Amino acid sequence: MIESGKPQLGELQKVSDIMIATNIMIATNRVPIVVNNEVLGAVATFQDVTILQKTEYKIRRKLADKGFLATYEFKDILFLSRKMKDVVNQAQKYARLDSTVLIFGETGTGKELFAQSIHNASKRRNDPFVAINCAALPENLLESELFGYVERAFTGARKGGKPGLFELAHRGTIFLDEIGEMPLGLQSKLLRVIQERMVMRIGGDRVIPVDVRIICATNKNLPEMIRKGNFREDLFYRINVLQINLPSLRDRKEDLDVLVPRFIKKYSLKSGKYIKGITPGAMDKLKTLNFPGNVRELESIVERACALCEGDLIDLEDISFYYQERKEVLVNCKNEGDEENFDIKPLDEIEREYIKKAIEHTDGNVSEAARKLGIHRTTLWRKMKGINI
Repeated sequence: MIESGKPQLGELQKVSDIMIATNIMIATNRVPIVVNNEVLGAVATFQDVTILQKTEYKIRRKLADKGFLATYEFKDILFLSRKMKDVVNQAQKYARLDSTVLIFGETGTGKELFAQSIHNASKRRNDPFVAINCAALPENLLESELFGYVERAFTGARKGGKPGLFELAHRGTIFLDEIGEMPLGLQSKLLRVIQERMVMRIGGDRVIPVDVRIICATNKNLPEMIRKGNFREDLFYRINVLQINLPSLRDRKEDLDVLVPRFIKKYSLKSGKYIKGITPGAMDKLKTLNFPGNVRELESIVERACALCEGDLIDLEDISFYYQERKEVLVNCKNEGDEENFDIKPLDEIEREYIKKAIEHTDGNVSEAARKLGIHRTTLWRKMKGINI
């Protein structure tokens, strides 16, 4: 190394430990000492590999405790349909790249599942995966979460400041869910971060370089939002580099043949039962449903069916609650036997009544109500706020 002048980093070697009569694996770094372009010597450092492994474990444990690890992989995506096969193949190709990805899909189609799978199949797999729902926080809190703040930046600011999620995702992936809900004021700041790959904390006076891969997701029609002035056109073109369109469950009903058995296995164990499967009649009935909540809604239906099931097969009566409750939503829209007095209520009024029923049915548990409705909890909170519940 002294002769070549080139450093040798991260080499693995076995050395003997006479005291314990065994070999130890060490990681070795050798760096030349160069003065006036002349190699005068060298510095070598050695470290027990097991210590490095323990350090790495602590770092990954910290990330896991903060929720900054992606747990899903492409193998966790269940499907039989050609549509899903094409989408998964496309996403696997995108995982090899480092460009920004925009995932379109209705609620419950598995947008975060795909985002995590892309991260875990990429070269950034060993680094953080940081996710945030852009609809879950008001603008001022969302800004501080994304970009961080310095000490005394505002009343209540943490001593020493706080790094933003872009900093925490350095060398990894940041997942911006429901990007269509991001306020216009923040959209311009996000655009600058994407362009410059630098962030400035709130109240700060210096920029911090970040190396992140950005994945965005939305269930909104962003081109329509651009036309109405609710989404920046320049930001759309920055995030819409690699596009993925997730099909709804009603467009791939054959996937129920693998999804339903998986959910039955999961929830029959949780309920302490042994449910082998589902009857053909019940499966045929499920395939007639539209699933506005997609896979998330299907999972909720199967979970409840497992709780109701008394035998070893889920039958029609175990899922009858679903279409009975759907009919209840429409019961106030029509006076039976009087077609001329048919009363069509506004959809938002029907939705308000149905949400109220869901909240009452779950004794005010919003998370449980959202799960049964097949929507995200923050989406339900937003709807409740919009209709004054």
